Amino acid sequence: MKHESDTTGKGFFRLTMIFGFVALLLAAAGTAWFGVYQTSRLHQISSDQALRMRLVECRTRISSIEQQFSDEHLPVKKQEELQSKLRIECARFSEIGQSPEVQTQGLVAQWLEHRKPLTGAVSRESLQLMVVDLDGMIANLTAKIADDNDLLTLSLNSYLGFITMLLFVVVLAGGRFIISNYRHSIMPINQLAEQLAQLNCNLPESLHDTAEAAETLMSGEESSEEIRSVTESVANMCHDIEEKNRKLDELYIRDEKTGLYNYRHFKEHLIIDVERARRFNGDIALAMIDIDHFKHYNDRFGHVAGDKILARMAEIISQECRATDIPSRFGGDEFAVLFPKTDQATAFEIAERLRNIICAEPFEHERKQPGGQLTVSIGVASWPDDATDCYTLINNADKALYKAKFSGRNKVLAYTSGKLSVKEAS
Repeated sequence: MKHESDTTGKGFFRLTMIFGFVALLLAAAGTAWFGVYQTSRLHQISSDQALRMRLVECRTRISSIEQQFSDEHLPVKKQEELQSKLRIECARFSEIGQSPEVQTQGLVAQWLEHRKPLTGAVSRESLQLMVVDLDGMIANLTAKIADDNDLLTLSLNSYLGFITMLLFVVVLAGGRFIISNYRHSIMPINQLAEQLAQLNCNLPESLHDTAEAAETLMSGEESSEEIRSVTESVANMCHDIEEKNRKLDELYIRDEKTGLYNYRHFKEHLIIDVERARRFNGDIALAMIDIDHFKHYNDRFGHVAGDKILARMAEIISQECRATDIPSRFGGDEFAVLFPKTDQATAFEIAERLRNIICAEPFEHERKQPGGQLTVSIGVASWPDDATDCYTLINNADKALYKAKFSGRNKVLAYTSGKLSVKEAS
């Protein structure tokens, strides 16, 4: 009888070991799949984000040219200059035309295809239609990025559910062996399984809570070496996932080249802050910032040097902003700073201080720039004095910016009650 019991025990032990090995292989395969899938999705999101920024930059430049066409008395020479500038922008953004997000039958695709401009002179109406096409493509790409993030979250839930189920099955299948040999391990494993089961219910908080629970279990004096190993692995997994989610969130709201907030995050805050100000009768100010003669700098010293200038400009803007401000890269060499709960006078003072600091900054190669300095032009507008909604606020700040550039650059200009007031650079 004793020999039969020993034989049965050894057979069960071997069966448990085999089952454990199979479970380990499944867990390894699932983890490998999740790692490869997450990496590919993050790469795709990063690529889509970069394409989106290029589309925003293209849209900004075309919109700028279109606004200049609005002058009914625009000289022929100026029109030819704008047409030439449009052809240059076509070459600059030609690679966008190879993207599947660009509608093949649209004006933008015809414009960008093989770096060939549209037939004949481009009218303002055509430019407006191109801006509308670009707005649609930007919106579609934004929706695609959001869908990819949803799929990534869904895959994370599926992976955690798979791991939870696998651990649960392992606990059930090895219950007899665990009860007879590791009684003190049953409660820690069950508690750990319960923590993992809650991940799909409340993912953001559960990851942190599960890691803390696993570390608490791991620190118990009565826990076996095996339980310590399992709980340590789960805690590390939760911390890794939290870190990856944090990086994904940063990628989603930050501009990769400058580290400032991207256009999407800026627009979301603008809409929310305008509605809050409307509700509580508050103030909001907006400053649009553009680097003077930046195309000349890029063409002469290359895009690597230009990127360094963008990064340094972003650093200065970020340092001079308050904790509540939203500094962002609007597109290309244009920045935007949102000032919540701020009137136009305060925003104007901040913008003027920022212009002076940038004017005094010793940028590389700036002596070879027009005027011997690398400077910025800034347009300021406020709500509710200068705008009825967030879009009007952007447009009026933009108008002030372009007026500052066309009136000599290196200036801060404020839009006030339909008029523009200028403060010259000292």
